[in-house]
Amino acid sequence: MDLLSSVAQTIAKGERLSDEAALALFESSDLIEIGRLADQVNRVRNGDRVFYNVNRHINPTNICALSCKFCAYSRKPGEDGAYAYSIDEMVVKAGEAVEQGATEVHMVGGLHPRWKFEHYKDMVQAVKTAYPQIHIKAFTAVELDWLARKARKTIAEVLVELQGVGLGSLPGGGAEIFHPEIRDAICDTKVSAEQWIDTHRTAHKLGMHSNCTMLYGHIEKYHHRVDHMRRLRQLQDETGGFNAFIPLSFQPFQNEMGIDRYTFGYDDLKTLAIARLYLDNFRHVKAYWVMLGQDIAQLALQFGANDLDGTVIEEKISRMAGGRAGMAMGRSYIEQIITKAKRTPVERDTLYNPVSRPDASPRSERISPNAEQSQAVLLREAMNKADCGHKLQLDELLNLAHHGSLHELGRLANQVPERQNDGGEASCMPILSLNLNNITSVAAAIDTLSTAGKACAAKYQVEPVGITIDLATPASPQASPAEHDLGLLLELVFACRHSFPALDLSLLGVKGVWRMAQNEHVTVTELLTCLKQAGLSRIDSSPHESETDLTQKEIIQLHRQMHAAGLCSTAKVELSAPMHGSGEPQWEAFLKRIMAFAEMAPVGGPLLALSIEASPGSFVTTSEYLRAVALARLAAHGIEAIIAPLARMPTLSPASGLGTALSQHPAEKIASLCLHYGASDLGAIDVEKLSPIAVIDQIRAAGLRPLVQATRELGGRQESQPFAVNPDLRHVPRLKV
Repeated sequence: MDLLSSVAQTIAKGERLSDEAALALFESSDLIEIGRLADQVNRVRNGDRVFYNVNRHINPTNICALSCKFCAYSRKPGEDGAYAYSIDEMVVKAGEAVEQGATEVHMVGGLHPRWKFEHYKDMVQAVKTAYPQIHIKAFTAVELDWLARKARKTIAEVLVELQGVGLGSLPGGGAEIFHPEIRDAICDTKVSAEQWIDTHRTAHKLGMHSNCTMLYGHIEKYHHRVDHMRRLRQLQDETGGFNAFIPLSFQPFQNEMGIDRYTFGYDDLKTLAIARLYLDNFRHVKAYWVMLGQDIAQLALQFGANDLDGTVIEEKISRMAGGRAGMAMGRSYIEQIITKAKRTPVERDTLYNPVSRPDASPRSERISPNAEQSQAVLLREAMNKADCGHKLQLDELLNLAHHGSLHELGRLANQVPERQNDGGEASCMPILSLNLNNITSVAAAIDTLSTAGKACAAKYQVEPVGITIDLATPASPQASPAEHDLGLLLELVFACRHSFPALDLSLLGVKGVWRMAQNEHVTVTELLTCLKQAGLSRIDSSPHESETDLTQKEIIQLHRQMHAAGLCSTAKVELSAPMHGSGEPQWEAFLKRIMAFAEMAPVGGPLLALSIEASPGSFVTTSEYLRAVALARLAAHGIEAIIAPLARMPTLSPASGLGTALSQHPAEKIASLCLHYGASDLGAIDVEKLSPIAVIDQIRAAGLRPLVQATRELGGRQESQPFAVNPDLRHVPRLKV
């Protein structure tokens, strides 16, 4: 019996997952099945409800007596950036939160060497006196130990006094990783694991609830994570006092451990899912969007998480460490992304009691049991048909789009014959790019390409494999695409082919070709023939120009003309969704276009791939995009490659954190996930904007073997030696055999 079947059987029997099984899950690369099991367990515990709260973080001070190696938040007295709020300032901030409907204030900060225990009591009492309806969740075990030592009291005495002036519960910070091998290396000045656990045990015995955390993605190994969760599970067995488990992804800014990368989205989701399976005595697992980013947090709702935290407002600790998700989200936006993940948002208080509001939007009525049963039968029939490798009709694909689970779609997409042949591989294409709008001299353009190529090789030890020339980039977002000179384009193509004969050469702009033919008063076929003779290899859709205004007949005809001229092409299929509200994407139009391309494409023909993208002006969330990628694989029989273009994926998170030079394209977190949901390629990687090594690491983190894509031989792939295994890359599962 394989690992996942054994785990599923253990869960079905109601038995507890062993440490060995949890470790094996961490080392597995079967994210879809791990996610499916976690989602199943979560639905048994919580249905489709996802909790959030309206809260505010108040970080009283970043002046701290400790010097933890991973911390970017703390400052010493007098150091640049050091601050300390007065009690009056904290009361004002709490009042602002109450005006916005907050039910909780979350207060944690540094260990200020000059603040006495009485000062901390006064701050809690002042906030609670001013706003008695607010729940105060404050002070980590590390802070409480500091206060007890300053006041020469026991932890229990400190907690009783704080409870008496208004403290309601404890956050879970300061846990980091319990194992001494790691704890001694990253925070040896903090309380020990035993002290942290005993502090929370004491709080639970006093009737106070608390959260618990685990900081992962730094120097720990998988077995350290399992050890950490085992200790939490044991304490929960003993006291039952934990509200929620919160895995915290490491933020890499200003740390002393030499870590310069964010955690992998693949690892984030797997960690959350395994926590749901292993921590069987925890009802709530939180996807903390502040550190995960909104994209992974939304996906986590289908990987076992049932809580997003809340509106937060002004969280500083992870933000100063390079957190990229921002410091606040509005209630309506939180509800929107929960709903678009096909879950039901439920506002809660700190102790997970639902909050009823008169202005809350009415929930949609549940369909009748008979209709639900009929729908389930149709869904099962479509899935059985896909399991047998049969071509699905439009109505069956639409049923899967609206009602199929994300994990079932991923499973079905991965067994499509075209997908099965890739042998656990995934490709991308490091390229150099030119914008025809900016070309004033062909000679200067060639020099620019040569310089960029050398810089890429020196910086990344990776050679670009292609050049793209974009026809469609407007000078500004409001401008119309420029009318290009055919002579300049032909001269540029010819020069690129002769200066860089080993590189693939492609033109971006299917619509741009049609527009240029009209401007030059030649037929599209004549123009394409000239481009082929000049040395062009392929034509792709431009990322800067939507094709939704072209009819299916028009777009198919353009691609047929390219193929007749001896050029390869990739086709873009755009998914549209309402910009406001939580409405479903326009699945029917999306699937019809995919099926139209599939009908025109012989296996191994010059239509190399379909690129799945979001239509400009649409609000397509990460979970909807993964669903689209899987559906594209199911609908596009006969087309070998489905591209999830990293540079053009729809994302919710910004690219860089406040005050940090480190940046990460927000799609890097989700790109490798697309490779488990039907995609086989991450598209062109402009080496002047994105790190090809970072992309390759993401592919490897997903348990796949990275390849460089080359199209000179109609989509053939070539393995690249510079992308050998990186021995320093942590948290990478075993490759599938």
